[in-house]
Amino acid sequence: MTTTDVTVRAGGSTDLTIDPGQTFFTEKQVAALRQLGVDHATNADLAVFFHHSVRTGLDPFARQIYMIERLGKQTIQTGIDGFRLVARRATDRAGGTFGYEDTLWCGPDGQWRDVWLSADAPAAAKVTVVRDGQRYPAIALYSEYVALKRDGRPNSMWSSKPALMLAKCAEALALRRAFPQDLSGLHTADEMGRLERVDDSTVHDGTVSERSGVSRLRAAVPAAAPDEVDQEFQTPAEDVHDAEVVDPEPADAPLITPAQNRKLHAMLRQAGAGEKDAALPLISSLVGRKVESTKDLTRAEANTVIDTLEQDTAEPATEGDDMFPPVDGGAA
Repeated sequence: MTTTDVTVRAGGSTDLTIDPGQTFFTEKQVAALRQLGVDHATNADLAVFFHHSVRTGLDPFARQIYMIERLGKQTIQTGIDGFRLVARRATDRAGGTFGYEDTLWCGPDGQWRDVWLSADAPAAAKVTVVRDGQRYPAIALYSEYVALKRDGRPNSMWSSKPALMLAKCAEALALRRAFPQDLSGLHTADEMGRLERVDDSTVHDGTVSERSGVSRLRAAVPAAAPDEVDQEFQTPAEDVHDAEVVDPEPADAPLITPAQNRKLHAMLRQAGAGEKDAALPLISSLVGRKVESTKDLTRAEANTVIDTLEQDTAEPATEGDDMFPPVDGGAA
């Protein structure tokens, strides 16, 4: 299905503003999204994009949040300024406080510095967000986030401003930890740059269309450091602050079946994402929400992930032992 199959709801304001109570993009808004490059979005793609736009309060028509196609699938991204805006609004709604500690960079010597003066790229960057007095530190490794061209060299931004680019990735990690209800399932373009592996000439206004021959899907979301995995994908109750969350699917949507679960784990192993800290961020990015276990996926979401992985693998997967405990029994 392409955008020619999209049927939109009439009504709404005469401009591009998303009205309170609106449940889907208007015809005029869909036309504007097409003009901005959303060329092959289905109704389901647009529904997910609408959900993220409303949830974050970011304006898709001002390019604060955007949807781009990767390997035939739509992914939703924003810039670091979008993350900062969402964090500030969430803080103001809750009447809390929000700030940062000094950004730090580290070289191969393991020493942290508050300014990076070397001509070489830093090995790591650390950003700590402080929300309501609680610290949320995050570390981004250069080797996991640097965006490479087809020849294996860093692209122009990572070559000329490696310290800045790495700090932005670390900041996105820290903000997502501090504001899980508002930013889960959303990534910045800087974080996703590792997947591109395209010539600089293909990048326009922060939007990149995937070509054939891109790197494997396991590079879509860099793996979190070992001490970051639990906080990134397991949100403790005391870290949840007031925020409105709208489920993209009905609450009673049928869950993944045991057969789907087995196939999914086999496909993940074949794609090189057989470990939990690599698989869950990848799955979350593909379905547009934070996933803590494959058994929490709906059948439709499981099919989406399986289909995407199948497009990225040359041979069919063979089933074996599950990476996580299997789903007991079939879905209702």
